[in-house]
Amino acid sequence: MTSTLADTTVVRLYPLHIGESEDGVCEVGRVDTGDFVELPVEGVDLVRWLGEGLPLGEVRRRFTERYGTEPDLADFLDGIASCGFVRADAAPGADVGPAGAGAPRRGLALLANLPPRRVAWLLAPPMRLLYVAGWLTVPLLLAFVPRLRPTPADAFLLDGVLANALVVAAVAWTLVLLHELAHAATVRALGVTGRLSISRRLWFLVAQTEMSAVRSVPRRRRYAPYLAGLTWDLLLMSACLLLQLAGVHEPLVRGIVYTLTLSVVYQFLVFMRTDIYFVLGNWLRLGDLMGDTRRWLADRARRLVGRAAAHDLAGVPARELRIIRWYAPCYLLGSLLVTVALLTLTVPAMVTMVGLAVDGLDAPPDGPAFWNGVGFLALVALQLATFGWVVVTERRTAG
Repeated sequence: MTSTLADTTVVRLYPLHIGESEDGVCEVGRVDTGDFVELPVEGVDLVRWLGEGLPLGEVRRRFTERYGTEPDLADFLDGIASCGFVRADAAPGADVGPAGAGAPRRGLALLANLPPRRVAWLLAPPMRLLYVAGWLTVPLLLAFVPRLRPTPADAFLLDGVLANALVVAAVAWTLVLLHELAHAATVRALGVTGRLSISRRLWFLVAQTEMSAVRSVPRRRRYAPYLAGLTWDLLLMSACLLLQLAGVHEPLVRGIVYTLTLSVVYQFLVFMRTDIYFVLGNWLRLGDLMGDTRRWLADRARRLVGRAAAHDLAGVPARELRIIRWYAPCYLLGSLLVTVALLTLTVPAMVTMVGLAVDGLDAPPDGPAFWNGVGFLALVALQLATFGWVVVTERRTAG
């Protein structure tokens, strides 16, 4: 705050959603951008009074009367301005932080122009029977019909290395897009919008639908969008398994089952920000479990070497801190196992394949070996470049 705010100053806020109180805090945020924070009841009262258009003098008087102490309005306004809650015309003659800024919005808004009523049927009670059928059919078929179980050989749809890699990549990313569209359609049925972007989970490139705007609906209604992608995967797997039972043994069908199996297993790795991670966080009524866990672990590491804590976790509810102590070992062990698997299995195999591709460059340019090498190296370069771009973008956003 670089200028003094007079008692007569009126600060203008964007329309904000204020959720129900849980553990002494409420979720407050903008539905249109998906920017939400957790505020204690004192902060919620300040937001309510500012939202009513009261001058700062009246806001200060009400707060002091209710809580027996005068609020630091300058600091509070700077905080909510950085979240994008304060309009650019916040207060004539006053500088209230980066008003209207908020976190940069990444990704493509999905189905933003689709009226919610067009997809409301996705949440209708009869559809739940179909969803439950999908969740039950897949494990039952895989448990009792062994020949339907996917194997690594199912990932080889074609004979040529490059052609197979291209086809498998196309199939995998098509399935990923359908998974994310399921999230987006269900989010839209609730009247809010998701945003599709490319991100990473540890060392893996992923597509993600950012749907923090669902925090504007009650927790019990958030399970549908969180589970929508996984439910779609299981429904599609059910269809492919039933086709195989009916005698359809096309390599593509088995390839889809194999790819979706990996996707479903991945979603249960709760030490990453997977669909089940968000389900778990919603069920346990947590805020930023992974972010707070990382900060908690960083502080513990600093204490081990005799340094002071770098993060203030005083605002984290005691119940969540107890859960963090259980989640932190899972987070560390899971991350370690994934990294070890990457270094001992994936990296050596990739180095071998890159070596074969490089050897292929010595072949005549009019032969398949040469172009297989060129194509495979191009795919690897594209993936590495995309991963690097994601890392740089995340660091810029965090900064």
